[in-house]
Amino acid sequence: MTMKDKRKRVILATVLPALLLAGLLLVFGLAKLGIIPAPAPMPTPGSGTPGATATPAVTGTGEATPTDGPAAATPTSSAQEPSPTPVPDGPVNPELATAVYVLNVGEGSCTLLCSGRTAVLIDGGESRASSYVVSFLRQLGIKRLQRVIATHYDADHISGLIGVFSVFTVDEFWGPSDEGSTKTYQSLAQMIDTGDILWYCPSAGDTFAADGIKVTVLSAEISAVEGPREDDDNDSSLAMEVTIGGKKLLVMGDAGAAKERSLVKKGLIGDCDIFLVNHHGSRYSNTRELLAAAKPEYAIISTGTNAYGHPTADCIDRLLEVGAMVFRTDVQNTITLLFENGEILADKPALADPYRAPDGGEDEQKVEHPADVAFILNGNSKVYHKPDCEYVAGVMHRNWFYFYGTAEEAEKLGYRPCGRCLGH
Repeated sequence: MTMKDKRKRVILATVLPALLLAGLLLVFGLAKLGIIPAPAPMPTPGSGTPGATATPAVTGTGEATPTDGPAAATPTSSAQEPSPTPVPDGPVNPELATAVYVLNVGEGSCTLLCSGRTAVLIDGGESRASSYVVSFLRQLGIKRLQRVIATHYDADHISGLIGVFSVFTVDEFWGPSDEGSTKTYQSLAQMIDTGDILWYCPSAGDTFAADGIKVTVLSAEISAVEGPREDDDNDSSLAMEVTIGGKKLLVMGDAGAAKERSLVKKGLIGDCDIFLVNHHGSRYSNTRELLAAAKPEYAIISTGTNAYGHPTADCIDRLLEVGAMVFRTDVQNTITLLFENGEILADKPALADPYRAPDGGEDEQKVEHPADVAFILNGNSKVYHKPDCEYVAGVMHRNWFYFYGTAEEAEKLGYRPCGRCLGH
């Protein structure tokens, strides 16, 4: 090899590495300045979950918006967005029969909707029914509830939910936008907050749909109610149409006559196959106008021992007038309706005599109020009633008080008249 060739090799060995180093420095310098994208780092073991993506939240209008994680529970706000169909994380239910279960929770209400791997619970009954509700869900193999819905915040509808939230995974809670003031409500709110469960206050038109179950909110605002009403809690009850197994179920909580007539007038009540009878069969609900619009084939009354006379003969009369088959949880225990091949299969026959109380007995003995009492005040709801009002007839709770003054004097104390016994 000549001296000239040796010089060439030395030059190449010196210059080429220098050019390569300069090129690398130039590339990373431009990336740092944002002129070109930086090269992706090599993955290392345990450095994240491949393919993880954010789940969008769906608004009531069907628009998707990104979310960074679970929303905080804000029970007094309806600004939350309902989430889409159930997320796949967490426990998975077994394949469930397509069915509606109206659980026997005494003088309260609790309805379970099942289909595929989806389970939706509407109300939870009284606190003493909580263990029964939990046991019933466990027997079906349920581990996850895609929705828990409270029609309103009366204790006989939400007390049993506290046990449910402590045992099962719940994706989302729906409830009216009005804020309850009772200790039961506060306990429920605490359970939802502790569980980091989205609390959504739905509006009319909001829907939830999964596995052949579709829940549509017909009315959620008390402002939609026209005419006298008994109290805000009952008339703010969510009115919902449920489609399951190709059939329709109407659920309205404890809605009264004023709300029923308002919804009928607005054309929001259509034919339904199953009607969960309003307010445990109260005479002040389940109006002829509502039943004529709904024309239910099955009418299920969720009730138990009570001093109100529920279900009343007036209510049963009206149900029979429209040809409904009547069922009662206090007489027949939990009612199960299965949906197969477009048919509804009930686990019990309709009652031949729906007026008859359990075991042929009568309602519990009612207590007579003093003859000179003018009104009975409800210290919780701040409503005053006539002593013979169905809400107070024959019973005295610790937050109810005898009042011997005038209506004007009761109102000066901050009470308002009952829209049913004192409505005009």
